[in-house]
Amino acid sequence: MSFIIANHLTRQYDLSDPWIVRMLTSNKRKQLTAVDDVSFSIDKGTTYALVGESGSGKSTIAKMVVGLLAPSAGAITFDGKMINDETISKADRQRLRRRIQMVFQSPYASLNPRWAVGDILKEPIRAFGLFDSRADQDKRVNELLDQVGLSARDANKYPHEFSGGQRQRISIARALSSQPDVIICDEPTSALDVSVQAQVLNLLKTLQKEFSLTYLFISHDLAVVSTMANKIGVLNEGKLVEEAVPSQLFAKPENPYTKMLIDAVPDFGKV
Repeated sequence: MSFIIANHLTRQYDLSDPWIVRMLTSNKRKQLTAVDDVSFSIDKGTTYALVGESGSGKSTIAKMVVGLLAPSAGAITFDGKMINDETISKADRQRLRRRIQMVFQSPYASLNPRWAVGDILKEPIRAFGLFDSRADQDKRVNELLDQVGLSARDANKYPHEFSGGQRQRISIARALSSQPDVIICDEPTSALDVSVQAQVLNLLKTLQKEFSLTYLFISHDLAVVSTMANKIGVLNEGKLVEEAVPSQLFAKPENPYTKMLIDAVPDFGKV
């Protein structure tokens, strides 16, 4: 059975003028469909990549899976439980939140600049009640920093003292701090230099193998997901237009939009 199942996901936004304006002008309601009837599944311990241009709906799907947005229609099931079920108890919802974490695109905007790294990593630990004593929390912080290639000394530093790649490692450590099963990676390398991108991708693959993590990997870059994904879904204007394993997708793309994305990657055959 699949670990995560997205079933007919739809997300609409109401862009209508205020009610009084519509009454005076006879303008109709305006609805933007950001995600249009999208379905996919992810097996435990694998990486599913959603690829598309800006505005294709991929980040909206990521936010729905992690629980930051509610679907307008459809359902998301995680480990047999429906994430968007309004009848879920507060305790169950908290447990689901602990098990699904997110790494955001910008390593500069996603970390509180006023907090030391140790405090940033302790926040989820305290929120989910994972370790009670300060000594255990400090030990966990040191473990997390080591797991992402940083040192215990870095716990006392602030985000501005690190490079972009190091900040993204801290963001990954923060995602790991709640001991999750799933990490949503929303364009985690797009703000980094190419050489640093490879280091972060290798780190993600190492952590996935070590902790049996399941990834939903969001990207506009087919060259990036070719090294990460077990299966790729291609989004175009909110619709899932193609889905396949990487070898099949790159060798014989069926949808013209997929072919366009592949052709846009310089020297793709050498990646």
